Parts: sequence; C-alpha cells; structure tokens
Amino acid sequence: MKFSRLQISIILAIAVLAWFVVLLVQGTKVSWDHLAPFSTVVGVLVILLLVVEHYLWRQSWLQKWFVSMPDLRGTWKVVIQSDWVDSETGETVPPIQCFMGVKQSMSSLQMHLMTPESESWFVAYNVNYAQSGHGYQIAAVYTNKPNVNLRSNRSSMHLGALVLETHGENEVIPKSISGEYWTDRKTTGTIVLTDRDDKLFTRFDDVQKMWLYVKYSG
Repeated sequence: MKFSRLQISIILAIAVLAWFVVLLVQGTKVSWDHLAPFSTVVGVLVILLLVVEHYLWRQSWLQKWFVSMPDLRGTWKVVIQSDWVDSETGETVPPIQCFMGVKQSMSSLQMHLMTPESESWFVAYNVNYAQSGHGYQIAAVYTNKPNVNLRSNRSSMHLGALVLETHGENEVIPKSISGEYWTDRKTTGTIVLTDRDDKLFTRFDDVQKMWLYVKYSG
C-alpha cells in the first residue's frame, strides 16, 4: 500500500497528539513550539517512503524482517502448455513460446504476458511464502486480450487465475518460476518462466528480436 503525503500527515498528527497527551499526563511541560518541525518531518518521511518503495525494498538486508517480496523485475522467457484441444484436428496445441514483463515496487506487482496472439495483465494478486517453506507463491487473477483480428472467430477476451511458485537458491532473486493457470473458457495449463533479462519489454516483437539477437550473436 502506498501512502500519500496527506495520509502520512494524518498518521503523524495522531502520533504527535498521543505523544503530547502522554507527556502532559506525566507532568512534562510542552508547548506549541514543539510542533514547529512537523512539516519538515512529514517531508522527510515522504522522501524516505519513496526511496523504500522504489529502491530499498529489494535490498537483501531488508528482506524477511521488513519486506516479504521477491524481486521479479525484468523480462522472462515463458513456455505455456495448454490443454486446449483444436476442434478441427482433435489435438492439443503445442507449447507456446512467449515472454513475461514484470514491473514491480514494494507495494505493487504487474506481470504482463506477451504471446504472438495476445496479452495478459494482472487484475488482482497476492504474494505469500511458498508452502514448501522456501521461496514465494504468487496467486493472481488476470485478464487476457487477444489480437483484434482473432477475437471474432477464434479467441475471445477472457479472465483467468494462476498460482506460481519461485525457485532457486536465492529466495529474493529467483532463478525460475513455475505454476498452473485456469481460464473461464474451461481451459487449464502449466506455465514456466526462465532466463530473466533485467530490461523491461512491453511488446512481444521487441523482446523476441532481443532474444534472437542474443542467441545468434553469442
């Protein structure tokens, strides 16, 4: 949850009022001069929270006791295996090679799936420690938007849910992610994320060109 300057001011004002009341009850002499630094303190807290929100949260020394969130930022290679059966051939579709762009701060997480035919975004999500005791579990509801030329005859916009778990020796910066998904079109499947790149991409064509360049130039 992000706090605005107004919210920080209200919380701090309540804390100051409680402090003053306790001091008065204890017989300590207080005056309005003690409130002079109030706006300065609010400004410092706003700056500190912004730094924590966008940078400090992913530092290892804050993890586990102050922050419970894996660092998933960047673009991942993805393999999806769906159980959807083609009505014309009677066969399941082959694995789909695609990508996942992850934009993240301490209080927000957006995982953007990019395939040749559609895009998906989180509508809601929750992050907890994995039941295995190592790593994290991400549970989310997402919306899928197929390319406009496919919506009328083959693939409609739909909602889905997924559960992912992070893997790797480093719990904060996982090596891979895997899980399962379900959709309101009565399909299910598995999803595996590997080979993260630090750069965030937002279009399938752009990230595919990057991976092809790395593959054939390396």
